[in-house]
Amino acid sequence: MAANIQDKENFLGILWLFKERYGFKQLPSDMAYEAYLKSLLICANGDGTLTDEERNWVIGYGCAYNCNPAIIEQLKVYKADEDIEAVISGDFAASDSRHFLIYDAMHACSADGEYSEEERSVVLKGAKKLGISEDTFKEIEQIYLETVQLHEKLLAVMFPNGAPL
Repeated sequence: MAANIQDKENFLGILWLFKERYGFKQLPSDMAYEAYLKSLLICANGDGTLTDEERNWVIGYGCAYNCNPAIIEQLKVYKADEDIEAVISGDFAASDSRHFLIYDAMHACSADGEYSEEERSVVLKGAKKLGISEDTFKEIEQIYLETVQLHEKLLAVMFPNGAPL
């Protein structure tokens, strides 16, 4: 992963993102990126339809966190039909991030403008497969819903006339 970063400032920026969002003290490996991002696509495809918006959300997410371009190219054509437990277990850092995976999967599933009941059922099924209880899933989902509402409120206050760009 670090070899993919062009210079010290980019490295510091990506590390800052991981600390800010996940509390990480170092950058994940390419294996962790691949396992995590593929697992997100598997969740988004759980309803049988992986929309362009959902795929693009996951790819954009990977790009924002400086994922290796070779992995990004794989994600563009990835069928997202593998067993999620087998994929996420491919790397310890990705595997240890299962709760965040479910949270991020909710974001990915709603990238097409909707977090449908079908998608919710699929993400819940994925959570159970990953050893996450339904009660914990509901807690994660509540945080997700509150975060979405808070973000919308933040944007409305900060940009009362709409985003400038």
